[in-house]
Amino acid sequence: MIFGSWEVMVRIDEQRLRHRRQFLLSREIIPSLSHWNRRCLSNCYHLYSHPDLSVSYREQDGVGIVLLGYIFDSINYGKTDEEIVEDILKRSRTFESFLEAIKPYSGRYIFLYLIQETFYVMHDPLGLREIYYCTSMNRIICGSQPNLIRQYSNPNIDVSQNHRICRFFEYDRKKVRSGRFWIGDETYFEGIKHLLPNHYLDVSDLKAKRYWPTKELATIDLHEAVERSCAFLRGMLKAASIRYELMMAVTGGTDSRTLLAASKEIKEKIYYFINRHKNLNDKHPDIYIPTAIFNRIKVPFHLHSVEGEIDQGFRQIFLDNTFLSNDFNLPAIYNIYFKHHGNRLNILGVGEIGRTFFGHEPKNLDGFYLARLLKIKDSPYAVEQCQKWLEAARPYARKCKVNILTLLLWEQLLGNWGVVGNSESDIAIEEFDPFNSHYLYEMMLGVDLKYSKYGGNLIFQEIIKSLWPVLLEFPINPPYEKTDKLKRVLEKLGVLSLVKSIIYKCDRLRFRLKYYQK
Repeated sequence: MIFGSWEVMVRIDEQRLRHRRQFLLSREIIPSLSHWNRRCLSNCYHLYSHPDLSVSYREQDGVGIVLLGYIFDSINYGKTDEEIVEDILKRSRTFESFLEAIKPYSGRYIFLYLIQETFYVMHDPLGLREIYYCTSMNRIICGSQPNLIRQYSNPNIDVSQNHRICRFFEYDRKKVRSGRFWIGDETYFEGIKHLLPNHYLDVSDLKAKRYWPTKELATIDLHEAVERSCAFLRGMLKAASIRYELMMAVTGGTDSRTLLAASKEIKEKIYYFINRHKNLNDKHPDIYIPTAIFNRIKVPFHLHSVEGEIDQGFRQIFLDNTFLSNDFNLPAIYNIYFKHHGNRLNILGVGEIGRTFFGHEPKNLDGFYLARLLKIKDSPYAVEQCQKWLEAARPYARKCKVNILTLLLWEQLLGNWGVVGNSESDIAIEEFDPFNSHYLYEMMLGVDLKYSKYGGNLIFQEIIKSLWPVLLEFPINPPYEKTDKLKRVLEKLGVLSLVKSIIYKCDRLRFRLKYYQK
């Protein structure tokens, strides 16, 4: 089924689409946001939320919890956001107990936790519901995007005067990942920072503080991890299907195959699809593999052509809504989600945290090594930010026996680049990642490392085998690009590690000669 030929008339409601599903936390009433919902908190804070952003609130015995967004229970499928918040509140007499209480859930959310004079703000484990915050006293405390904060700030916030930040914004970041990638927690605006995953904002001192990991992860048997992961993912999709109409993109990759397997019991309730961008031809694995899978299992599968004219008013609002957005995802967001599926919940998932995406920690790890992993090897600013993050995160990783490179993937790549796509989609559709839970990630990270390799990952293979074994008849992420095929050949010859080492040393020497010559 192809949508590209459809003629669909859509009305652009500018007020509804502008900053859709976003929020601001302020110390003052903001008259120009009177069309948003407002809740007064602790008699001195004002929580503004766009009308399309769900808000749930519960208070008991001096403790208050606010949920922005949605959350699901994998065991009690039918529970609403309000009921889940009520359950969490009963187990949250302290902030530490609150952090434990939210682990078993998944969703895309922001929590505000209030107790006496204490006020904390945090988001879901991947930070998919973004939070930016002011680092000094301002009318605005935090919000969904840095440009939104700047728009309503008082005193006014200007762009950064740091020349390295400016160069990174203007030149360096545009060379990788479609230009939608930042590094570190700073932003292009003076005094606004990005709250990274595994951190919360303490409103009393306007500082981000790490809450995970803080203790050594429990070791778990592979069989138990697979069994519990299957139940969790299956339950999350059932819970989502009760509240929403669902759609799920299926590619040739591991994560979508795993979620497809978890959806077997509710497959009649899900609209399965793939968006066909310009770079996806019939021979691409993301086209031919899911097509073959759905022919085999006899379930409808929809191939969308994303091309088509885009309303320029919509485009401008889209670019204004998310600070690092560009036109890369716009065709799919406008021509597919906005025109045809705005009433659905889009299921997508990131399971790389359960696979050693960047491998294991090498000797003499430093900021350059990390920046190079993130494909920003020629930016002094990126190297400095990676070094800064490394020095802060490494003590926690070592104490808790978490792979520091997995933490890098989680907090820098997924937390800075991955979240942009979700924020961009807010103008058209809500999205849900069932993997997005500390409960699930702790299980996967607690399994012996020999089972969690990136290629041929046994955890995910066993999950798929348990849930829907026929799906393993089809290859997962077969090499397609020339570089992938070359790596496969070098690996078979046993020289891939040597070649990588030589290239790394050359890149490192080039960087030193270019930026650190005396």
